Amino acid sequence: MKDLFAAIKEDFIHNSDEHRATGMSKYMRDKFVYFGISSPVRKEIQSKHFPKKFEVIKKDFKEFIIQCWSQDEREWKYLAMDFSQNYLKKGDLESLDLFENLIVDQSWWDTVDCLAANLLGRILRPHPLLGKQKMEEWIESDNFWLQRTAIILQLKYKENTDFELLKKLILRRASNKEFFIQKASGWALREYSKLQPTSVIEFVDSNLLAPLTKREALRLIK
Repeated sequence: MKDLFAAIKEDFIHNSDEHRATGMSKYMRDKFVYFGISSPVRKEIQSKHFPKKFEVIKKDFKEFIIQCWSQDEREWKYLAMDFSQNYLKKGDLESLDLFENLIVDQSWWDTVDCLAANLLGRILRPHPLLGKQKMEEWIESDNFWLQRTAIILQLKYKENTDFELLKKLILRRASNKEFFIQKASGWALREYSKLQPTSVIEFVDSNLLAPLTKREALRLIK
C-alpha cells in the first residue's frame, strides 16, 4: 500500500493545476486546499493504480484510507471514498467505526454525503436493528454532520427504507435552523417520494417543517 500511495501521489502532483485548485477551493468556501485535479482525471489515475479486489486485505484497506485522509489536499478524501466503495464488503461491521470517525473529521457535504449514504449505509443495511440504533444515536448528537448522516443514511434503501423511523428522525430536528439539516430532510423525503409520493405528501402536509425541507421533499411530486 505504501507503493500504491507513492504512485498515486506522483500522478496527483504531475496533474496538479494551481489555477483550477484556487477555483475548487473557492467553491468550497476556502475551507480546503486542492491539487486542482478534475474528477475525470482523478478517476483515470485511480483506475490506473487501484489493485484487484482479491489483492486488498482488511488491514491494508483501513491503513490506506487513513493515510489518504490524513493528507491536506481534498482529492485524497475523494480517492479514499472511491477506494472504499470499490473494496468495502457489504455489512462489514469492522469498518463501522472507521467511517463514523471520518464523518466528523474535516467535515463538509462533499465527504459526509458519500460516507453516510454510500458507505455507512452499505455497512448497516444488512443490520437493521443496529442501523436503527446508530441513526437514533446520531440524531441526538451535538454534531450536525452526524445528525445529517442519520437522516440520509437510507437514501439508497428504496423499498427497504424504514419510513416510520425516517419521519421520527426528521421531526426530531424539524425546528433546526441549520441549512444542511433542513436540506437533508427534504432530500431524504424526495428520494422516498419516488416510491411513495402519497405518503410523503401526507407527512409534509401534517407536520410543521422548514420551507426548504418542504420544497425539497415535494420537488418531484409538484
